[in-house]
Amino acid sequence: MGKIVAGIALSHAPGAIGFPETAPPHQRESTERATRDLGITLEKAKPDVIFAFLDDHFENFYRNHMPTIAVSVADVHEGPADQWMEPLRLPKKTQFPGNPKVAEHLICSLVDQGFDVSRTGPIEYGNNLLMPWVLMKADLPNVSIVPIFLNVFTPPLMKYSRAYALGEACRTAVASLPDETRVAFLSTGGLSHWPPYWSPTQAGDPPADPFLALMKEYQTVGKSVLERVPDLFVQFDDYEVEMAKKNEYPLNSKHPLVNAEWDKKFLDYLCKGDTEWLKSLTYEEVEEEAGHGGHEVLNWVALSGAMGGSKAKLLLYEPVIEWICGMSYVDYEVEKGTNGTNGHTNGSNGASNGAY
Repeated sequence: MGKIVAGIALSHAPGAIGFPETAPPHQRESTERATRDLGITLEKAKPDVIFAFLDDHFENFYRNHMPTIAVSVADVHEGPADQWMEPLRLPKKTQFPGNPKVAEHLICSLVDQGFDVSRTGPIEYGNNLLMPWVLMKADLPNVSIVPIFLNVFTPPLMKYSRAYALGEACRTAVASLPDETRVAFLSTGGLSHWPPYWSPTQAGDPPADPFLALMKEYQTVGKSVLERVPDLFVQFDDYEVEMAKKNEYPLNSKHPLVNAEWDKKFLDYLCKGDTEWLKSLTYEEVEEEAGHGGHEVLNWVALSGAMGGSKAKLLLYEPVIEWICGMSYVDYEVEKGTNGTNGHTNGSNGASNGAY
Protein backbone atom coordinates (compact mmCIF):
# COMPACT_ATOMS: atom_id res chain seq x y z
CA MET A 1 0.00 0.00 0.00
CA GLY A 2 1.39 3.38 -1.01
CA LYS A 3 2.14 6.10 1.50
CA ILE A 4 1.81 9.85 1.04
CA VAL A 5 4.86 11.29 2.75
CA ALA A 6 4.74 15.01 1.82
CA GLY A 7 2.73 17.68 0.05
CA ILE A 8 4.19 21.01 -0.99
CA ALA A 9 3.17 23.87 -3.26
CA LEU A 10 5.06 26.87 -4.55
CA SER A 11 5.09 29.47 -7.28
CA HIS A 12 7.20 28.90 -10.38
CA ALA A 13 7.79 32.42 -11.72
CA PRO A 14 10.58 32.23 -14.32
CA GLY A 15 12.04 35.51 -13.08
CA ALA A 16 13.17 33.82 -9.87
CA ILE A 17 16.04 32.25 -11.80
CA GLY A 18 15.82 34.11 -15.13
CA PHE A 19 16.19 37.65 -13.78
CA PRO A 20 16.29 37.29 -9.98
CA GLU A 21 18.35 40.44 -9.48
CA THR A 22 15.39 42.60 -10.51
CA ALA A 23 13.56 41.87 -7.24
CA PRO A 24 14.33 43.71 -4.00
CA PRO A 25 17.10 41.84 -2.15
CA HIS A 26 14.92 40.95 0.82
CA GLN A 27 12.28 39.38 -1.43
CA ARG A 28 14.83 37.43 -3.40
CA GLU A 29 16.43 36.19 -0.19
CA SER A 30 13.15 35.24 1.49
CA THR A 31 11.74 33.43 -1.56
CA GLU A 32 14.95 31.48 -2.12
CA ARG A 33 15.00 30.51 1.56
CA ALA A 34 11.37 29.36 1.45
CA THR A 35 12.03 27.31 -1.68
CA ARG A 36 15.01 25.63 -0.03
CA ASP A 37 12.88 24.90 3.05
CA LEU A 38 10.45 23.00 0.83
CA GLY A 39 13.38 21.14 -0.65
CA ILE A 40 14.36 20.11 2.88
CA THR A 41 10.80 18.88 3.44
CA LEU A 42 11.18 16.56 0.46
CA GLU A 43 14.60 15.37 1.63
CA LYS A 44 13.21 14.47 5.05
CA ALA A 45 10.20 12.72 3.52
CA LYS A 46 12.40 10.46 1.35
CA PRO A 47 9.85 9.86 -1.43
CA ASP A 48 10.35 7.16 -4.03
CA VAL A 49 8.23 9.09 -6.52
CA ILE A 50 6.82 12.62 -6.81
CA PHE A 51 3.39 13.18 -8.31
CA ALA A 52 3.68 16.70 -9.75
CA PHE A 53 0.57 18.77 -10.52
CA LEU A 54 1.86 21.08 -13.25
CA ASP A 55 0.59 23.19 -16.12
CA ASP A 56 2.22 23.25 -19.51
CA HIS A 57 3.44 26.60 -20.83
CA PHE A 58 3.12 25.44 -24.44
CA GLU A 59 6.25 23.31 -24.32
CA ASN A 60 4.30 20.16 -25.20
CA PHE A 61 0.64 21.02 -25.80
CA TYR A 62 -0.96 23.73 -27.95
CA ARG A 63 -4.38 25.11 -28.72
CA ASN A 64 -4.65 22.68 -31.66
CA HIS A 65 -4.44 19.77 -29.18
CA MET A 66 -4.82 20.66 -25.52
CA PRO A 67 -5.73 17.85 -23.11
CA THR A 68 -7.60 18.85 -19.97
CA ILE A 69 -5.60 16.28 -17.97
CA ALA A 70 -2.51 14.43 -19.14
CA VAL A 71 -0.19 11.97 -17.40
CA SER A 72 3.21 11.44 -19.01
CA VAL A 73 4.68 7.96 -19.24
CA ALA A 74 8.38 7.59 -20.00
CA ASP A 75 11.62 6.38 -18.51
CA VAL A 76 13.03 9.91 -18.70
CA HIS A 77 11.67 13.43 -19.13
CA GLU A 78 13.93 16.39 -19.88
CA GLY A 79 14.14 20.09 -19.23
CA PRO A 80 14.27 22.85 -19.87
CA ALA A 81 12.90 22.90 -23.40
CA ASP A 82 15.27 24.57 -25.86
CA GLN A 83 13.37 27.86 -25.90
CA TRP A 84 13.64 28.19 -22.12
CA MET A 85 17.37 27.60 -21.69
CA GLU A 86 18.51 31.19 -22.27
CA PRO A 87 15.54 32.86 -20.51
CA LEU A 88 16.06 30.65 -17.44
CA ARG A 89 19.86 31.05 -17.55
CA LEU A 90 20.38 27.30 -17.51
CA PRO A 91 23.51 26.15 -19.36
CA LYS A 92 22.44 22.54 -19.87
CA LYS A 93 19.45 20.25 -19.81
CA THR A 94 18.62 17.93 -16.93
CA GLN A 95 17.18 14.46 -17.34
CA PHE A 96 14.51 13.64 -14.77
CA PRO A 97 13.67 9.96 -14.22
CA GLY A 98 10.09 9.11 -14.98
CA ASN A 99 8.34 6.09 -13.57
CA PRO A 100 6.39 4.25 -16.27
CA LYS A 101 4.92 1.58 -13.99
CA VAL A 102 3.62 4.08 -11.46
CA ALA A 103 2.40 6.41 -14.22
CA GLU A 104 0.48 3.55 -15.87
CA HIS A 105 -0.97 2.59 -12.50
CA LEU A 106 -2.07 6.19 -11.99
CA ILE A 107 -3.71 6.42 -15.42
CA CYS A 108 -5.57 3.13 -14.94
CA SER A 109 -6.75 4.19 -11.50
CA LEU A 110 -7.91 7.62 -12.69
CA VAL A 111 -9.82 6.15 -15.65
CA ASP A 112 -11.40 3.60 -13.35
CA GLN A 113 -12.53 6.49 -11.15
CA GLY A 114 -14.14 8.33 -14.07
CA PHE A 115 -11.35 10.65 -15.26
CA ASP A 116 -10.66 10.52 -19.00
CA VAL A 117 -6.91 11.11 -18.91
CA SER A 118 -4.63 11.58 -21.89
CA ARG A 119 -1.43 9.55 -21.94
CA THR A 120 1.69 11.22 -23.32
CA GLY A 121 5.20 9.98 -23.90
CA PRO A 122 8.36 11.89 -22.90
CA ILE A 123 7.76 15.57 -22.22
CA GLU A 124 9.88 18.69 -21.86
CA TYR A 125 9.68 20.71 -18.68
CA GLY A 126 9.91 24.48 -18.53
CA ASN A 127 9.83 26.81 -15.56
CA ASN A 128 6.95 24.70 -14.19
CA LEU A 129 9.49 22.26 -12.74
CA LEU A 130 12.92 23.78 -13.39
CA MET A 131 12.48 26.95 -11.34
CA PRO A 132 11.39 25.12 -8.18
CA TRP A 133 13.88 22.29 -8.73
CA VAL A 134 16.88 24.60 -9.14
CA LEU A 135 16.10 26.57 -5.99
CA MET A 136 14.90 23.68 -3.82
CA LYS A 137 18.36 22.09 -4.19
CA ALA A 138 16.87 18.87 -2.88
CA ASP A 139 19.17 15.88 -2.53
CA LEU A 140 16.89 13.16 -3.92
CA PRO A 141 19.18 10.89 -5.93
CA ASN A 142 16.71 8.01 -6.43
CA VAL A 143 13.45 9.88 -6.82
CA SER A 144 11.33 9.67 -9.98
CA ILE A 145 8.70 12.16 -11.11
CA VAL A 146 5.30 11.51 -12.64
CA PRO A 147 3.98 14.76 -14.19
CA ILE A 148 0.24 15.34 -14.09
CA PHE A 149 -0.64 18.21 -16.42
CA LEU A 150 -3.74 20.36 -15.99
CA ASN A 151 -4.81 22.73 -18.74
CA VAL A 152 -4.88 26.24 -17.26
CA PHE A 153 -4.21 28.54 -20.24
CA THR A 154 -6.61 27.37 -22.96
CA PRO A 155 -10.29 27.76 -22.07
CA PRO A 156 -12.55 25.98 -21.43
CA LEU A 157 -10.85 24.83 -18.24
CA MET A 158 -11.98 22.16 -15.81
CA LYS A 159 -14.08 23.30 -12.88
CA TYR A 160 -12.28 23.90 -9.60
CA SER A 161 -14.44 21.24 -7.97
CA ARG A 162 -13.25 18.82 -10.63
CA ALA A 163 -9.60 19.68 -9.92
CA TYR A 164 -10.20 18.91 -6.26
CA ALA A 165 -11.81 15.59 -7.20
CA LEU A 166 -8.79 14.82 -9.41
CA GLY A 167 -6.54 15.25 -6.39
CA GLU A 168 -8.75 12.94 -4.37
CA ALA A 169 -8.56 10.36 -7.16
CA CYS A 170 -4.76 10.60 -7.19
CA ARG A 171 -4.83 9.98 -3.44
CA THR A 172 -6.88 6.85 -4.03
CA ALA A 173 -4.39 5.73 -6.68
CA VAL A 174 -1.54 6.08 -4.19
CA ALA A 175 -3.34 3.90 -1.67
CA SER A 176 -3.41 1.01 -4.14
CA LEU A 177 0.29 1.16 -5.04
CA PRO A 178 2.24 -1.91 -3.91
CA ASP A 179 5.27 -2.29 -1.68
CA GLU A 180 4.65 0.77 0.49
CA THR A 181 5.74 3.09 -2.31
CA ARG A 182 6.47 6.49 -0.81
CA VAL A 183 4.78 9.32 -2.71
CA ALA A 184 5.20 13.08 -2.35
CA PHE A 185 2.80 15.50 -3.99
CA LEU A 186 4.18 18.68 -5.57
CA SER A 187 2.13 21.53 -7.01
CA THR A 188 3.61 24.54 -8.75
CA GLY A 189 2.24 27.75 -10.24
CA GLY A 190 0.35 30.87 -9.26
CA LEU A 191 -0.73 32.76 -7.50
CA SER A 192 -2.11 35.93 -9.09
CA HIS A 193 -0.25 37.01 -12.19
CA TRP A 194 -0.81 38.28 -15.68
CA PRO A 195 2.00 36.66 -17.73
CA PRO A 196 2.74 37.68 -21.33
CA TYR A 197 0.77 34.82 -22.85
CA TRP A 198 -2.19 35.66 -25.02
CA SER A 199 -5.56 35.49 -23.30
CA PRO A 200 -8.75 36.33 -25.23
CA THR A 201 -10.36 37.73 -22.08
CA GLN A 202 -7.41 39.88 -21.05
CA ALA A 203 -5.76 40.86 -24.35
CA GLY A 204 -8.59 40.72 -26.87
CA ASP A 205 -9.16 38.56 -29.94
CA PRO A 206 -7.48 39.34 -32.20
CA PRO A 207 -4.91 40.90 -29.88
CA ALA A 208 -3.93 44.47 -30.70
CA ASP A 209 -0.51 44.09 -29.09
CA PRO A 210 1.99 42.79 -31.71
CA PHE A 211 3.92 40.58 -29.27
CA LEU A 212 0.75 38.99 -27.90
CA ALA A 213 -0.41 38.39 -31.48
CA LEU A 214 2.83 36.47 -31.99
CA MET A 215 2.23 34.57 -28.76
CA LYS A 216 -1.27 33.65 -29.91
CA GLU A 217 0.24 32.16 -33.07
CA TYR A 218 2.81 30.21 -31.04
CA GLN A 219 0.21 29.01 -28.55
CA THR A 220 -1.92 27.79 -31.46
CA VAL A 221 0.60 26.39 -33.93
CA GLY A 222 3.50 25.33 -31.74
CA LYS A 223 7.24 25.06 -32.20
CA SER A 224 7.26 25.75 -35.92
CA VAL A 225 6.91 29.41 -34.96
CA LEU A 226 10.30 29.17 -33.22
CA GLU A 227 11.92 28.35 -36.55
CA ARG A 228 10.91 31.81 -37.74
CA VAL A 229 11.32 33.56 -34.36
CA PRO A 230 14.02 31.60 -32.48
CA ASP A 231 14.35 34.27 -29.79
CA LEU A 232 10.62 34.34 -29.00
CA PHE A 233 11.12 33.51 -25.34
CA VAL A 234 13.96 35.99 -24.97
CA GLN A 235 11.43 38.53 -26.23
CA PHE A 236 8.98 37.00 -23.72
CA ASP A 237 11.37 37.79 -20.86
CA ASP A 238 12.01 41.30 -22.17
CA TYR A 239 8.28 41.94 -22.44
CA GLU A 240 7.80 40.61 -18.91
CA VAL A 241 10.52 42.89 -17.50
CA GLU A 242 8.94 45.88 -19.24
CA MET A 243 5.53 44.90 -17.88
CA ALA A 244 6.99 44.81 -14.39
CA LYS A 245 8.42 48.31 -14.76
CA LYS A 246 5.00 49.66 -15.69
CA ASN A 247 2.93 47.21 -13.59
CA GLU A 248 0.50 46.58 -16.40
CA TYR A 249 -0.71 43.84 -18.75
CA PRO A 250 -0.88 44.13 -21.67
CA LEU A 251 1.65 46.90 -22.04
CA ASN A 252 0.01 50.31 -22.30
CA SER A 253 -3.00 49.11 -20.33
CA LYS A 254 -3.71 49.76 -16.65
CA HIS A 255 -4.18 46.25 -15.32
CA PRO A 256 -1.95 45.54 -12.28
CA LEU A 257 0.18 42.39 -12.30
CA VAL A 258 -0.37 41.02 -8.78
CA ASN A 259 -3.46 41.02 -6.56
CA ALA A 260 -2.03 40.48 -3.09
CA GLU A 261 -5.43 40.82 -1.42
CA TRP A 262 -6.89 37.92 -3.42
CA ASP A 263 -3.73 35.85 -2.97
CA LYS A 264 -3.89 36.16 0.80
CA LYS A 265 -7.58 35.22 0.79
CA PHE A 266 -6.86 32.13 -1.31
CA LEU A 267 -3.97 31.08 0.93
CA ASP A 268 -6.07 31.55 4.05
CA TYR A 269 -8.79 29.22 2.79
CA LEU A 270 -6.28 26.72 1.42
CA CYS A 271 -4.18 26.54 4.57
CA LYS A 272 -7.13 26.13 6.93
CA GLY A 273 -8.51 23.36 4.72
CA ASP A 274 -11.73 25.09 3.65
CA THR A 275 -12.32 22.73 0.76
CA GLU A 276 -15.84 23.96 0.03
CA TRP A 277 -14.50 27.44 -0.70
CA LEU A 278 -11.78 26.02 -2.93
CA LYS A 279 -14.29 23.93 -4.87
CA SER A 280 -16.65 26.88 -5.24
CA LEU A 281 -14.10 28.99 -7.14
CA THR A 282 -15.18 29.89 -10.65
CA TYR A 283 -13.32 30.63 -13.85
CA GLU A 284 -14.79 34.13 -13.92
CA GLU A 285 -13.69 35.00 -10.38
CA VAL A 286 -10.14 33.78 -10.82
CA GLU A 287 -9.80 35.37 -14.25
CA GLU A 288 -10.87 38.74 -12.87
CA GLU A 289 -9.16 38.66 -9.49
CA ALA A 290 -6.00 36.66 -10.18
CA GLY A 291 -5.53 36.97 -13.93
CA HIS A 292 -5.21 34.41 -16.68
CA GLY A 293 -2.06 33.14 -14.94
CA GLY A 294 -4.04 32.78 -11.74
CA HIS A 295 -5.74 29.66 -13.07
CA GLU A 296 -2.57 27.83 -12.06
CA VAL A 297 -4.26 27.58 -8.67
CA LEU A 298 -6.11 24.65 -10.23
CA ASN A 299 -2.88 22.77 -9.42
CA TRP A 300 -3.09 23.92 -5.80
CA VAL A 301 -6.73 22.87 -5.50
CA ALA A 302 -5.81 19.44 -6.90
CA LEU A 303 -3.07 19.22 -4.27
CA SER A 304 -5.59 20.00 -1.53
CA GLY A 305 -7.69 17.10 -2.74
CA ALA A 306 -4.65 14.84 -2.84
CA MET A 307 -3.84 15.77 0.76
CA GLY A 308 -7.38 14.99 1.90
CA GLY A 309 -8.28 18.64 2.48
CA SER A 310 -5.93 18.81 5.44
CA LYS A 311 -4.44 21.99 6.85
CA ALA A 312 -1.20 23.42 5.56
CA LYS A 313 1.48 25.78 6.79
CA LEU A 314 2.11 28.99 4.87
CA LEU A 315 5.87 29.48 4.82
CA LEU A 316 5.89 32.73 2.88
CA TYR A 317 3.89 35.08 0.71
CA GLU A 318 5.63 37.86 -1.21
CA PRO A 319 4.03 39.97 -3.95
CA VAL A 320 7.02 40.33 -6.27
CA ILE A 321 6.04 42.79 -8.98
CA GLU A 322 9.42 42.42 -10.67
CA TRP A 323 8.60 38.75 -11.35
CA ILE A 324 4.94 39.67 -11.96
CA CYS A 325 3.77 37.06 -9.47
CA GLY A 326 2.34 36.60 -6.01
CA MET A 327 5.06 34.25 -4.76
CA SER A 328 3.66 31.65 -2.36
CA TYR A 329 5.09 28.68 -0.47
CA VAL A 330 3.02 26.08 1.40
CA ASP A 331 3.96 22.91 3.29
CA TYR A 332 1.18 20.49 4.19
CA GLU A 333 0.85 19.06 7.65
CA VAL A 334 1.59 15.36 7.78
CA GLU A 335 -0.04 12.76 9.99
CA LYS A 336 2.26 10.00 11.15
CA GLY A 337 1.80 6.30 10.78
CA THR A 338 -1.08 6.08 8.33
CA ASN A 339 -1.45 5.11 4.68
CA GLY A 340 -2.36 7.04 1.55
CA THR A 341 -6.09 6.81 2.25
CA ASN A 342 -6.13 8.24 5.77
CA GLY A 343 -2.90 10.18 6.12
CA HIS A 344 0.80 9.80 5.56
CA THR A 345 4.08 9.26 7.30
CA ASN A 346 6.78 11.86 7.47
CA GLY A 347 10.49 11.26 7.24
CA SER A 348 10.75 7.61 8.29
CA ASN A 349 12.70 5.14 6.19
CA GLY A 350 10.60 3.26 3.65
CA ALA A 351 10.93 1.06 0.62
CA SER A 352 13.31 2.14 -2.09
CA ASN A 353 12.13 2.27 -5.71
CA GLY A 354 12.21 -1.54 -6.05
CA ALA A 355 9.75 -2.59 -8.74
CA TYR A 356 8.49 0.94 -8.88
